Amino acid sequence: MKPLNPIFDKQIRNESKVNNSHNIRKKPVTKAEGRKERCDKKKDVKVPFSLSERQLIKQLAKNKGTDPTPYCTQLIKKAMKEKYIFPEVIYDPKGKPYPVKLEGYFHDQLFEYKILWDCSLKEAAYRILSFMLHTEVRNRLWTK
Repeated sequence: MKPLNPIFDKQIRNESKVNNSHNIRKKPVTKAEGRKERCDKKKDVKVPFSLSERQLIKQLAKNKGTDPTPYCTQLIKKAMKEKYIFPEVIYDPKGKPYPVKLEGYFHDQLFEYKILWDCSLKEAAYRILSFMLHTEVRNRLWTK
């Protein structure tokens, strides 16, 4: 006698296992076989700042109505678009970092500065940001 519920029919269940074997996903072996990466993916650079610099960034970001991370990102992008000449600064990698989220184009430009100045990405980003912070403070004092 055939069962009323098809779940209990052993013959149909065994056939379904055989038919769906092509739907099994194979695990990727390399990254190229895995998921594709978005073309507009942002890359993080964590830039270390001293306590006084962090306080200044928080204050300037609040005045602009943003958070520190997007503010730092905006400053680096503005500096790279304007093609400033950045003076050398003393870099201390022991500070607490703020992340800067850059698109591929700006990350490549930062990499070019890294090669030009023979330093790390963090140090190049710090050099640019410290110059821009001094510029922002000077402009803020000038407009008051």
